[in-house]
Amino acid sequence: VMQAKDLQHRKIRIATLPFINRCFATLGVRQRLEESLRPARYAAAIELLIKNMLIEPAALYRIPAWSQQFDPLERGTAPLTDDGLGRALDRLFQADRATLQTTLTMAAIERFAIAVSQIHSDSTSVKFSGAYAAQSRKGVHLTRGHSKDHRPDLKQLLYNLSIARDGAVPIHFKTHDGHKTDDTLHIENWLTLRGLVGGAGFLYVADSKLCTTANRRRIDQEHGRFVTIVPRTRAETHSVAADCYEATVRWEPLMRRRSTRHRGLYDVFSVAVDTYQLEEGFRLYWYRSSEKRKRDANSRKDRLEIARHKLAALNEKKARGRRTERSLLKQAHQIITRYQVALWLTVTVTSRVEETFTQTSRGKPSPTSTYHRIVKRIPQLMIQQDSEQLARAKATDGIFPLVTNTSLSAKAVLEAYKYQPHIEKRFSGIKSDLQVAPVFLKNNERIEALMLVVYLADLVAALIQRELRQAMEQSGMRTLRTLPEERPTSTPTWEQVQRLFAQHCRYEILRDDKVVKTFWDELSEPQYQVLQLLKIPQQQFGAKKRSDI
Repeated sequence: VMQAKDLQHRKIRIATLPFINRCFATLGVRQRLEESLRPARYAAAIELLIKNMLIEPAALYRIPAWSQQFDPLERGTAPLTDDGLGRALDRLFQADRATLQTTLTMAAIERFAIAVSQIHSDSTSVKFSGAYAAQSRKGVHLTRGHSKDHRPDLKQLLYNLSIARDGAVPIHFKTHDGHKTDDTLHIENWLTLRGLVGGAGFLYVADSKLCTTANRRRIDQEHGRFVTIVPRTRAETHSVAADCYEATVRWEPLMRRRSTRHRGLYDVFSVAVDTYQLEEGFRLYWYRSSEKRKRDANSRKDRLEIARHKLAALNEKKARGRRTERSLLKQAHQIITRYQVALWLTVTVTSRVEETFTQTSRGKPSPTSTYHRIVKRIPQLMIQQDSEQLARAKATDGIFPLVTNTSLSAKAVLEAYKYQPHIEKRFSGIKSDLQVAPVFLKNNERIEALMLVVYLADLVAALIQRELRQAMEQSGMRTLRTLPEERPTSTPTWEQVQRLFAQHCRYEILRDDKVVKTFWDELSEPQYQVLQLLKIPQQQFGAKKRSDI
């Protein structure tokens, strides 16, 4: 045991830096950043920002102290201040960010052999707290718009993302002003993707905002291929809804898959047999899902129950001031609109007569006392349910239409669209794991540059996650114990890997600033398995090489 006064102890955090550094090396991140940003210290600062976002997201002023936990050789940069990081974001904004993004994305596609035959696109809002009154005209404009974070009171920007079907790897992103709508962005996005992948042969999948006449026709004229869901506002959907109510639609079984919501159950899909098409001539498939049918029925039942309860409470509510027919109807319509039950519930106002008597003179009542009769008409809501409209709604439970300009079969179209929720998982990772908000920046130019850092961090996380899952499949492993308490999962994520290695450290004993002894935290069995699957040298984590998985 070494117990000398001249000895010092140093703790160095390892975490998942070796994973990130290897991915950086494969993509050539440092080289490409240095080509775009001068001097080189700015490239090192952006690299540090990406690493921080992947390991332990923090505000700019906390990152310099955070970086000191790691070995300088591992973190890859000299100590920086928060001002230095801010200036690096300024330089990144001024740089050719489009070329930098494209170069790194193409490196990921080529070096990780990512298939880009099917691409999914969607957008999300990133909210900002604060006035942001003075904004640069050169940067993205933070403003109020349709908030997908359900915070219409806050300013926002729109984060548009496209992912490949192969591993849900991000391959393109762009930020837009906060008031932009998705339907105005798809053509620009599709043209960019066409240039990125080198042709129009990929299948472009998006939500109903793609389903506008202008968007569909433009992509079709450019020889592109698309799959999207048709909004219920289209006239073509009304006729099919009527046919479902009259039970004239013929359904045939199409496929079944495990339910994503209920373990042990299956979601059974059927497709309408007849041929349908939109007004422009594009093929329209109608599907019916057993799981969606249950969800639609339960959702409608819950909304009706809540709306009835709140409407009934209006009759009992004793608010200040005089209750009028107009105020009562206004409150009722607000409830009906909020719970989306206008098709099934209607309200009318009637009057309830209430009589009261007051004595005309002062004093105690006597047999000779006289009284005034006061009649009050109190408005009351009458709630009526439209049984026919309710029956029509029940007839369309679980039904949804997909449109395409391809010759794909009904099953292939459905399977293509069913991958769309994976882009929502990417958004969830951006907002939770990478913690894109809150943003502690006042300058909208720096904010726009920071969004590129978010994209690059998301790209690295997705590549490592994809590589791990592919290695599991190749080695025949069905599960990996990366969940808390070493519980197994068949779909390990970057967040799970990061948590698994988060506190792994190296310890050094020094004498006269020279290392005299080194030891490490012991690796658990799941950690060994992850390192072997990803082919990360175990020596970087202080372990002897093991070949068994």
